[in-house]
Amino acid sequence: MMHSHLLLHSLIQGTDLVAMVLLAGGLVFRTLVLSPLQRPARFERCLPFLLLVIALADLMIRSQMITGRHGSELWPALPTVLLKTHFGNVWMARIFLLGLLGFTSMVPKKGRLALAACALLLGTSSLSGHAADSGTLSLAVLLDWLHLLAVSAWMGGLLYLALVLRRWIASAEPEVSSLALIASVERFSTLAALSVAVILATGSYQIWQRVGSLAALLHTQYGQTLLAKLVLVLVLLGLGALNRYVICPKFSRHATGPSPALPPEASRMLFKTVSVEIGLGLAVVICVAILLQLPPARNQWESEYEASGHPMSHMGHGEPQPTEVLPAEGASVKILSPKDGQAFKGDEVPVRFKLVKGKRGEHVHAYVDGELMGMFTTEKGTLTGIQPGSHTLEARVVAEDHVTELDAKDTVRFSVK
Repeated sequence: MMHSHLLLHSLIQGTDLVAMVLLAGGLVFRTLVLSPLQRPARFERCLPFLLLVIALADLMIRSQMITGRHGSELWPALPTVLLKTHFGNVWMARIFLLGLLGFTSMVPKKGRLALAACALLLGTSSLSGHAADSGTLSLAVLLDWLHLLAVSAWMGGLLYLALVLRRWIASAEPEVSSLALIASVERFSTLAALSVAVILATGSYQIWQRVGSLAALLHTQYGQTLLAKLVLVLVLLGLGALNRYVICPKFSRHATGPSPALPPEASRMLFKTVSVEIGLGLAVVICVAILLQLPPARNQWESEYEASGHPMSHMGHGEPQPTEVLPAEGASVKILSPKDGQAFKGDEVPVRFKLVKGKRGEHVHAYVDGELMGMFTTEKGTLTGIQPGSHTLEARVVAEDHVTELDAKDTVRFSVK
C-alpha cells in the first residue's frame, strides 16, 4: 500500500511528466511536422509556468524526504538541499531551463532554441530518477533521456495531431489545406515510427537494468506495475501500426493531383484512433508516476531475500532459489573509493572497486548500513540519496543469477556531511 506522501508525490510527478511530454511534443510537432510553422497554442505557452509551480512543490516534498523536517523547520534546510545535494543541483538547472522556455514562449521565432532547452529539461528528469543511480554521466542516464525524447515526440505529438485533425474536420473551409494535412500526417507517421524504434531499444535496456529476472517482474510492486504499463504500450503499438499501415496510406493515395481532395472519412477514422492512443498514453503516464516512487524490482527482490535469510515462499517454480553464501572460489572485491573514514559533501558517493570474478562471480552488490543501494556490473558507479551521518559500505560479489552471494566482500566506513 502506498503511503499518502508517496501518493501525493506520484500525482505531482505524473502531472510533471504529462506537462513535459506535451511541451516537448508540441515543440517537435510544430518544428518537424507542421507545414507551415505555426505559433504555439495558448495552453502550450502556459506549460513552462505550470512546470515551474510543479517544480516548487517537488522541491518541498523532496526536501522533507531528504532532511526529515516539516513545516517551518524545513525552510532553513532548503539552502543545504539546493547547494549540497545532487537533487538540488539538478533542480536549479531545471528552474533555469524553465525560465528560458517561458521566455521563448513569449518571443516569436525562437522555436529551435526552445526545442534545445526542452530537450535539456527532459534530461533533468533522467538525472533525478532511477537512471541516475548508475551515475550522473552513465549509459543508463543517456538511454533514459533518449527514451523520454522519443516518448515526447510520439505521445506528445499525438495531441497536436488530434487538434489539427479536429480543426480540419470541423471547418467548412479548413484552415489547414488538404495537401498540408496530408504532408503533416505523413511526416508524423515517419517521426512516430522512428520514436517507437528508440522506445523499444531503450525500454528493453531499462527493463533489464531495473528488473533483471522473471521472479522480480512477477513478485514485486515495481514489476507488476511495469507489467500493466507494458500491456498498455502493446495496445498503443497495435493502434500505431493500424494508423501507419492501414489509415495513413489512404492519405497518401489522395496526395497526387493539382487539387488533392481528402475524404473526411479517413480523417475521422484517424482522429478516433489517435484519441484512443492519447487516453492510453495518459494511463501509461500514471503507471510511470507510480514506478518513480517504487524501488526498482531488482533492488526490491534482492533486498527481500537479504532480509528474509531463507528461500522466499512466493518465489515461483523454476526460478532461481536463494542459497547460502558459497565459497569464493577465486572471487574477491576490494573497495578503492571511498577510502576508509573519507567524508563527502552532498548525497552522492562515488564508488570504485577492484573485482576478481573467479569461477562464479559476475558483479557486485553495494550495501549501505545493511541495505542494498546499488548493483554494479562495471568497477565504478555512484550511490545517491545517502543521508548525512556515518555509514558502513559493504561490497559483496554475487553470481550471475543475482541471488547467490559468494564469500567475497570488503567493507569501509565513510561519512556524509
